[in-house]
Amino acid sequence: MTATQTHTPFVSKAPKLGLVPSFDGLRGMGVCMLLIGHALFSYVESWVTIIDAFFVLSGFLITTLLIQEHRSTKTIDLKKFYQRRAIRLLPSVALFVGVWLVISAVATVIGYEKLSLRYVGADALAALAYVYHLFFPNGLYIIDPVAQSHRTMWHLWTLSVEEWFYIAIAGTVLVCLKRRWVAQLGLIMGGLFVAIGIARWFAYTGFWQDNEGMIAGVRMIFIQRPDALMLGVAIACLNSYLTQERLERIRKPLIAVGTTGLVIWIVMLNLSSGFIQKLGGPYVDYLPTKPSEFTRPQMLDEMYWFRFGHTIGALAFATVLFCLCRFRTWWPSKFWGLSSLQWMGRLSYTLYIWHALPYLLVFALTGGEDASTAVTFLRVPILVASAFLFAMPVYYLVELRVLKAKLKFSAEKEALDLRTGKMVQVEVTNAKGSSEPAVPPESVGSDADDPGMAEREGAPGGPGAPVV
Repeated sequence: MTATQTHTPFVSKAPKLGLVPSFDGLRGMGVCMLLIGHALFSYVESWVTIIDAFFVLSGFLITTLLIQEHRSTKTIDLKKFYQRRAIRLLPSVALFVGVWLVISAVATVIGYEKLSLRYVGADALAALAYVYHLFFPNGLYIIDPVAQSHRTMWHLWTLSVEEWFYIAIAGTVLVCLKRRWVAQLGLIMGGLFVAIGIARWFAYTGFWQDNEGMIAGVRMIFIQRPDALMLGVAIACLNSYLTQERLERIRKPLIAVGTTGLVIWIVMLNLSSGFIQKLGGPYVDYLPTKPSEFTRPQMLDEMYWFRFGHTIGALAFATVLFCLCRFRTWWPSKFWGLSSLQWMGRLSYTLYIWHALPYLLVFALTGGEDASTAVTFLRVPILVASAFLFAMPVYYLVELRVLKAKLKFSAEKEALDLRTGKMVQVEVTNAKGSSEPAVPPESVGSDADDPGMAEREGAPGGPGAPVV
């Protein structure tokens, strides 16, 4: 084999991903679960695994679209990748943080300490620097309930986790494609997923977790679920080796695996549910509830949901994701492809960012977590309605303009207009700064490649969205 042959870049065998309606529908369902989950958290605690699902989806989409961009253009335009990320994510977050800073300034002037600039400013800095998951991570309430009580942007830890992933993934995929290390990348990501799952099973939440002087996000890093993103990358690498013809020959067993995965995922979603517990069904506590219970020996003595739920939930969802991607006539694909769910999916990122503001205000006015059971349930429709009331103006006045502007940073001549769900022609600027004219798409509105499609997270997703 010659040196030239050795260094021939890897070329994906998978068909173009294009628009997958069920992915938007999943985001729509996920953001609905998020809104309900934040309103009734003690009743649906294990819905936290929806974040694992969104992280798997985000890792899969970003990696797949990067691989497809390389196949189409012979490279990955890193500059445009990061431009797309910035223009997609920053405007809504910056506006959200700005509104909170104004509220905080007023609170400081009138002497309302809980919303003073001392606390909101720390949240704002951590959010805009994408280090929220390090200093105010998911699960902070266990090890430092006082610090958690001052958080106003608690849900932005997911954006921080994903941002670190975006920083690393584009260059990594480019190198692996050039060196034909795609299989190795998939194996490494899969191996890390397994390793973190094993660590959680043995009640490890992170590194130096019993050292109170260590940064909270390091102590709780495995509760931030980076392994779900890694699993998404691994599935994308596997997907790139498989032709559709090959998969059609084993369609039935794969659908069976996906259906089994769907059932397991639903079980994981409800295994730490207060509703199920009240009905006499199986119930497992999600995490310890106070610092005195947060030691490995104590957590090993208790079968907490976090020890197995995140791992099994993510793995089960990965089988569902693969079938949704490759078998689009599968019945869950049709269900999650409903137009109403797709519409919710397009709103999901804005709802994810903005719902926290009205939720905190409504909770403060209705007794917070100490409210009676009747008040807790009666305020759910008020909370959900308030989330839409705050998010809709931002979506139509800010997000739609952002989505239009993002088309300018497409790396290919055809791009998906996220405002309409249709393919459009765009003028592409190459690495030398010159423009390449747009060409007519082969079939406007069909399943075509779009390197920016994965940036519709909300996930709670893109992507992702938090439920704790």
